[in-house]
Amino acid sequence: MFGQDLKLLVPAALNHTYLNVGTLGPTPTTALAAAAAQELEWEEVGPGHVPFYLGARAEMRKFSARLEQNFSGGTVTLTENSSASILRILWGLDFKAGDEVITSDQEHGAVLYALSSVARRFGLVVKIASLTAENGIVSEVRRLLSSKTRLVIISQVSYLTGWEIPVAAIAEETRRYPACRFLVDGAQALGNIVVNPESSGADYYVFCGHKWMMAPAGWAGLWVRSGRLEDLFTVWADEGELDALVLSGHPYPPQLERGSALEFGSRSWPRIVGWAITWDYFEEEGFAHQASYQGDLANSARDRIALLAGYHPVAPIDPMMKTTALMTVHSDVFGSAIAEKMWQKNIFVKPVDEYQGMRISWALFNTADDLNQLVEALISF
Repeated sequence: MFGQDLKLLVPAALNHTYLNVGTLGPTPTTALAAAAAQELEWEEVGPGHVPFYLGARAEMRKFSARLEQNFSGGTVTLTENSSASILRILWGLDFKAGDEVITSDQEHGAVLYALSSVARRFGLVVKIASLTAENGIVSEVRRLLSSKTRLVIISQVSYLTGWEIPVAAIAEETRRYPACRFLVDGAQALGNIVVNPESSGADYYVFCGHKWMMAPAGWAGLWVRSGRLEDLFTVWADEGELDALVLSGHPYPPQLERGSALEFGSRSWPRIVGWAITWDYFEEEGFAHQASYQGDLANSARDRIALLAGYHPVAPIDPMMKTTALMTVHSDVFGSAIAEKMWQKNIFVKPVDEYQGMRISWALFNTADDLNQLVEALISF
């Protein structure tokens, strides 16, 4: 389901021209109703009733197993958000003082705040690769890599510009250093482009449910390549084994190969049904078809906006990068205040101070009418 058919199920898309799933995707009423009904039953039965609690968590694991069938070559852990996924990795790796980490100059705060904390704690050296370097991002990473590099962490799709970064080519460079691991932040990728963590070359791949996937807020995921869970100190044993491990002086369970090893903690498990429903919408036509539909809207928007005086879609200079359904437009006159001007027209976008403009996210429920309203609003200013 997509386009006008899906739009009829999304209240925010009916009430506004909603172009900001890159921040939070509005959830269709079908998914909201199912999640609310499950949560109501959870409360009526009593969320602490052990059989019901364990059953609800088991249903969540079934959805996690469904994702593993799509994301082969590793295990899937469901988390609250991308920040939680990134923290699981950064605080799980065995860093030593002087170790080096490479990231890019267009990373989200979810990466930067977490990286800042571990850098201070362990005395890490952080190197920055520029996505606008003339020699290209792959050459930049190659130049920065060394025998001291323990982690490269880069987004597959930049949250600032929407550029798709050639992570598979970067992965080839990192594999020249056996001690180095590669973490890909795919928060802006899943549902925007076709995602395959294994072919991306990542050791760890972060993905989000409540952006393009339109799941209820509070659901994201982490894919870990087979054999890489044992790198992490943030994994847990099964609950039945935990006391014995701690009391024996060996609290770290080695050689785990299951996503639940990173899932300890309570959440409203029944609400996972909301993501299961929106996942159906993407599988119905196929992720490639959905990415093409959204990408065509974005490309049409770029072409039409480029013809308007004072507005410039921000394009990558690196030929290895691609545009996606996420785009940033510079405004000569208004700068990032253009977003507020759009809000006054009931068009929801995001301000981007770094590029003095706005970020536009084209989603599965958007239509040509949304594109026309966007262009007409820009002409009116």
